[in-house]
Amino acid sequence: MRRFLLLLKLITVPVIIGAVVWLNGVREIYAVIMRSSFGVIVAAFALSMLAVGLTAAKWRFIIPTIKVAELLRTALIGQFYSFFFLGQASGEAAKIYLISRQSGSVGGATVSVVTDRLTSFIGMLSVSAIGFALSSSQYPLQLQQGALIGLTLLVAVLIALRHDAFFSRAERVASWIEGRTSASSSTVARELRTAIQQWHIATANPWRVLAGVLLGAVVHVVNVLTFMVLAAGVGVRVDFFDWCWIGGLTSVAGLIPVTIGQLASGGALVALLRLQNVSMVDALAISALMIAVNGMLAIVGAFLEWYRLRVRVAAPTQSAVDGI
Repeated sequence: MRRFLLLLKLITVPVIIGAVVWLNGVREIYAVIMRSSFGVIVAAFALSMLAVGLTAAKWRFIIPTIKVAELLRTALIGQFYSFFFLGQASGEAAKIYLISRQSGSVGGATVSVVTDRLTSFIGMLSVSAIGFALSSSQYPLQLQQGALIGLTLLVAVLIALRHDAFFSRAERVASWIEGRTSASSSTVARELRTAIQQWHIATANPWRVLAGVLLGAVVHVVNVLTFMVLAAGVGVRVDFFDWCWIGGLTSVAGLIPVTIGQLASGGALVALLRLQNVSMVDALAISALMIAVNGMLAIVGAFLEWYRLRVRVAAPTQSAVDGI
């Protein structure tokens, strides 16, 4: 499977890059990008860092035993993996791994990451729905209907998973697994019970859940402002409410795991900007700038991951020296 994904990337990426170069030309795209100033890039990067910081603060509602600084570091490392590897799936897997090392539970870490993403997407799709409602531009109604259906389904899932019946059934499953004769049954049952406990912590207080959803909406608004800053830097003007749903659908496209960096979301951004009568060259330039800003976040995450691994390797060496 891994070889297949690698082969798919090696074939797909050159084809897409070649098509873009053939259709629009690097020089034209570069000329549009150069309209933007260094200050615009810095402002967009600062807004992106703010969005990651708010995400870490929201995450602590779900897993209060870990400090915001640690969650911020974990979120940035997740950006590194999602940008340079197999997309969002890689980033989420890295966050689960890092949180499980700090909390001591894979099940609890998985629940915290899933709950964080669930509340984030509910907040994001809520803002997107408002954007659709208040937009004055023309757009395919299927996009609005898809966003509303997605929002309804996620809210229904959240409500259903907070119901006592869900916890009761999950506990029965844990007890059934624990009664099996295999050696790993008790370990699996323990992880499942930890996950149930973590889900209780994350969702028991409805005000905490609502605060998480609201912060998810705020994070999306900050991301929208990042798009607007980059677009204004190249001379493109798109209404704020249009950016609300454009940014939301772009984020949804970024969930596709088989991608290098932000390729899927970047392509979606170009397609959605074309619906707003933005020229292909300008749309590609904005997409390239957004990818560059996300790449800067990934580089920060790469440095933090390098430092973490360095400390981890150095610790056993230091312990061995101390024992001599």
